[in-house]
Amino acid sequence: MHIGHINLSASLDETGEHFIVLVETLRSQGQHQHLVVGNAALAKRLRRLDRVAVAPVVRSPVSAFCLMPSLDVVHIHDPEAGQAGLLLTLTRSIPFVLTHRGALPGRNPLTQAIYRRASLVVCLDDSDQALLRHYDPSISVAVLPDITHGGSATDHLRIYQNSQRMPMAGSSGSQ
Repeated sequence: MHIGHINLSASLDETGEHFIVLVETLRSQGQHQHLVVGNAALAKRLRRLDRVAVAPVVRSPVSAFCLMPSLDVVHIHDPEAGQAGLLLTLTRSIPFVLTHRGALPGRNPLTQAIYRRASLVVCLDDSDQALLRHYDPSISVAVLPDITHGGSATDHLRIYQNSQRMPMAGSSGSQ
C-alpha cells in the first residue's frame, strides 16, 4: 500500500512529534509513504527516512493537492489540509482519512463537506467521537489512539485498508 500524508501545520509541537512517530512506525512496517508538509524542520527530519518521499514544503491545501501523486489513501492530519483531501477525493477518487482533534468543525459548508467526504474521521478519544456523532451522525467516525498513546501501526493500516474498500463518503446522494 502507498500512503500519503498531508500535515500543513506550521509549528512543530507535540502533534508534529506524534506525526513523526507514525511515519517512522509505518516505514518500519515496510509502508511506502509520500508526505506533503508545511513545516521546513519537519520536512528536513523526515527526508532522511527510506521509503518516505517528502515533497517541497507548502503552505496551502491547493499546493498540497498538486504535489500529491496517485496513492491508495491519504491521511489528513490537520484542519488546514482538509481541502486537499476533499480535492483528492472529488477529482482523483483517492480516499482520505481525517484526524480530528479538539473543537467541533463548525457549520461552514466547505468544512462540512470535508468531514462528510472523509472515508473516516479518526478521533483520539471517546469524548471527541461522541461530540462528532452529535454534530453530524452521518460522519463515519472511529477512535484510534495516537500512536504514542496506545495506537499501533496495525490499527492505522487496517483503517487505511478499510477506507480503500469503502464507497466514497457522500457519493450515494445522502447529503
